[in-house]
Amino acid sequence: MSAAEGRPRCRWGGGEAVLRARAEAAGYRRLLRARAAEVEALRGAVGALHRQLEGLRDRRSGELAKYQERVAELEREIGAAEAEMARCLREYPALLRLRMA
Repeated sequence: MSAAEGRPRCRWGGGEAVLRARAEAAGYRRLLRARAAEVEALRGAVGALHRQLEGLRDRRSGELAKYQERVAELEREIGAAEAEMARCLREYPALLRLRMA
């Protein structure tokens, strides 16, 4: 008895077509599992990138607050220097008159 005679016959026709379809389905299942693993790896990478982005945003917002404080400090210093210059300009004519006298 040959191997073909020992196999049960499919009522739709050739058993080889069924075997090919099963093999093809198995190949698609392997491909699907591989793609699912890739998707999970990419989800993990996206999550890591989101966490990294949040860290960068937090760090940048801290730096921005520090720079804004420095700008405010410099503006206060400019205001004080302008007030000092105005005082000097007011005193200059009096000193000039005193010197001329």
